[in-house]
Amino acid sequence: MKKINFVMPLLLLSFFTLADAASQSENRIKLEPVATAVSAGSVTYKFMLLDSSSSKMIRDSDLVVAHEKKLHMIIYDSSLTEFQHIHPEFDGKIWSATAQFSANGDYWVWAQGELNSDRSEFSASTKLLVSGGSPTKPLPPSLADARTGTSGLSRVSLSSGRLMAGKMAMLDLTMSRTDGTKPVLTPYMGAFAHIIATPSSGDSLIHVHPVTTGDAKGMIHATFPKAGSYRLWIQYIDAGTLKEVPLAVKVF
Repeated sequence: MKKINFVMPLLLLSFFTLADAASQSENRIKLEPVATAVSAGSVTYKFMLLDSSSSKMIRDSDLVVAHEKKLHMIIYDSSLTEFQHIHPEFDGKIWSATAQFSANGDYWVWAQGELNSDRSEFSASTKLLVSGGSPTKPLPPSLADARTGTSGLSRVSLSSGRLMAGKMAMLDLTMSRTDGTKPVLTPYMGAFAHIIATPSSGDSLIHVHPVTTGDAKGMIHATFPKAGSYRLWIQYIDAGTLKEVPLAVKVF
């Protein structure tokens, strides 16, 4: 990312917003995987991070802690149905993280962090081919506008409103439960919630954190760089359990 174009209205912490920032960061920080293809199942994904400006490897000491971790890794398949948000560790020689892959196909792998040297954020990506699992899910992804979703009894809703490419969107976020009881919300990785979004192509990423605006309510500020359909994953904790709710929005 560029010296990140933070979107920080009010008290919102926007971590790794997209636009042209991702392409700039990828020109500097490279994610170099040990393997570009794996078998389905539990996988120890190993990789290096390289700073092309200095030709040096990025170690854990080169990063600062952001949202409780030095490195965040986002993984999703090309159908935008499989999703993981995990946190790699550095063993002194290489980065690694345990990931779960059930379906065949191409996956996007993103590493996101903040450099200690100049406090610039980066978002570097690569692709991974998975085989030996369940059949590849249909492509291209079909993303009808879906602003309400559930995980067990937990329910998430986004406010309506026309979203325009390149313009700041303000979306109300409401957590509830389908049985009428109140959710019991606690912070997840230092935030009220994590919202991760990608267009149907999967080739770019938005990662933001809403500000709390009321009882089980928040507001998302984000800029969608281009028109089209976007997958959103809402991550938050209700009654001690991590919820991951997939939604979708249309941007004009």
